[in-house]
Amino acid sequence: MDNKNYINVIDFGSSKIRFSVFDKELNEKHSDNKSIEYENNYSQHLEEIKLIVKNAEKNISTHIEDLILTLDPEKLFTIDLTLKKKLDNKMDIMKIYETLILELKQIIITYYDELEIMHIILSGCIIDNKFYLDLPKEKNKINNIKIDFKIICCPKKIILNIKNIFNKINIKVTNYFCTSYVKSLSYLRKLSLEKASFLEIGYKRTNFICYENKKLKFIQSIPIGGMHITKDISNIFKITYVEAEKIKRSFNKSETEFSYQNKQNEKNLLVSQILKKNISIDLLKKVILYRIQEIIDLTFTRSNIHHYNINFRTSDLFFIGEGAILLNNNSFYLRDKFEFKSLSFYDEKDSQICNSILTYHLNNPQLPTKINKKRGLFEKFFYLFGK
Repeated sequence: MDNKNYINVIDFGSSKIRFSVFDKELNEKHSDNKSIEYENNYSQHLEEIKLIVKNAEKNISTHIEDLILTLDPEKLFTIDLTLKKKLDNKMDIMKIYETLILELKQIIITYYDELEIMHIILSGCIIDNKFYLDLPKEKNKINNIKIDFKIICCPKKIILNIKNIFNKINIKVTNYFCTSYVKSLSYLRKLSLEKASFLEIGYKRTNFICYENKKLKFIQSIPIGGMHITKDISNIFKITYVEAEKIKRSFNKSETEFSYQNKQNEKNLLVSQILKKNISIDLLKKVILYRIQEIIDLTFTRSNIHHYNINFRTSDLFFIGEGAILLNNNSFYLRDKFEFKSLSFYDEKDSQICNSILTYHLNNPQLPTKINKKRGLFEKFFYLFGK
């Protein structure tokens, strides 16, 4: 079959790679995933991707030439930007919008040249003095428009390095997105909620994503994740990282209570069965609890979330990500100073993540347009403020 009849998507995680192939009817024809050891040079990523691609090509009987990529970069940046245009004569709304998008991209290139645009999100707009959450495309002619944008970016070198990995095996990256944003947006819609927050605990990072009126309100990333829980266990109990990871995973869905109260008579059968070592189960649970509490606390204290005036008492918080599986079926008594409406674990599947990527791509098919021309100082000033 012609490879143009397939859409290939890959979630390029730090500790896990997910890959799916969909046919032109959007049916999943092949899926695969591989756990990997994190390395900054992506050497193991490349070897595992080769195997994944080879298996996929064998299964679908055609050569894979391109794919859609999602990733959560080590460094994630968001930029809030407002653009407006006032016209003497009425003009088609989509033509004005396209002009503003080009202007926005030029601003990013001019003032944030080291960053790559991953998403341009319309937060809201005022058209002829009337507010809209989304662009009213049915409006043919307007006089003035003001749009609030939220732009998700990452360092250009990260995208370039990953593209180079796929170039080595002759695969072109046709589009790239932020995994946390794409999948949380999909979950928000599946849950039929207008307001919700998601805390994704990944391998080395934790991302907090907040939605209001079905719109991205805030996204924040901190450099602490599930790996740090494993390291704590390894360091405190003087065991190897592999042993510590086995212990941590043994608590997944174990229906265990994690609280700040001591359980003097609690047995340590769980750990003894795994490592044949006498480890205090009470101390072990506190190590896990304290680190998860720290992840939650740092997510909020290191952010400028207070600037957004969000009332979390009317918002549900969902834990997602590989590192959050610990919170599934277990009881964690955490301090919640923001008093969320509810705290829940969202059980996401690999296929669901890849489907989220596909859906987002089909609704947002275009890559950010490259603009190479550099403007002079006076020309930049006139371009920004002369309209």
